[in-house]
Amino acid sequence: MRSRPWKVIAIGAIVVALLAIGAAIGARNDSDSNSATNSRSAEGAQQLADLARRGDNDPFAIGDVDAPIVIIEYADFTCPYCSAFAVETFPTLFEKYIEPGHVRLEWRDTPILTEHSENTAIAGRTAAEQDLFWEFYHRMFEHTLAGSKDYSRDTLIGVAGKVNGMDIDEFTASLDAPALADAVRREGAESQSLGVTAVPTFIVGNEVLQGAQPIYVFEQILDEQLGEDN
Repeated sequence: MRSRPWKVIAIGAIVVALLAIGAAIGARNDSDSNSATNSRSAEGAQQLADLARRGDNDPFAIGDVDAPIVIIEYADFTCPYCSAFAVETFPTLFEKYIEPGHVRLEWRDTPILTEHSENTAIAGRTAAEQDLFWEFYHRMFEHTLAGSKDYSRDTLIGVAGKVNGMDIDEFTASLDAPALADAVRREGAESQSLGVTAVPTFIVGNEVLQGAQPIYVFEQILDEQLGEDN
């Protein structure tokens, strides 16, 4: 197996975290070929695949529910690297893989960076209640990529106002919904329980990728996995 120049988190370590036996996520060694490691990696790949929800009408997912590959994005709206992915990489990923039905993208709240992380995640869920999560996602990350540190309530409402079709009165009222805050905290805790301690982190089919990687990195992984499915 050829080595890759980007940072990939160990599949086996994610599985260990999932099985709650306390190992930390480490760097994957592509040259390890012993049978025990291969077996653990195969088990890890299946565990990663099982994290996909594939729910019908999930407002936090985009793409065919039966797509061969699911990418899970663990991210924080206040993260500049997450915003780089959303603004610079997502459009090509959507055009080449999501829209044709090859890939489904699922979002997971991982509000771990700043004092504003939780409020912005709640705002995302507020937009999702109007089935406008992905439209808000792009507007919110454009705001972050521009370098703004302002995530006040008025600013979040202003970002939502840029989304076509958003009912701002409904959006504003939902920002205070305890159920949405509880949902953000639950999913954030779940993300961290899997060993996700940095954002963005992506589960790309049966691999784990960290950081705002350029599109060619996603292309190589996806093309390999899609080829294996054929």
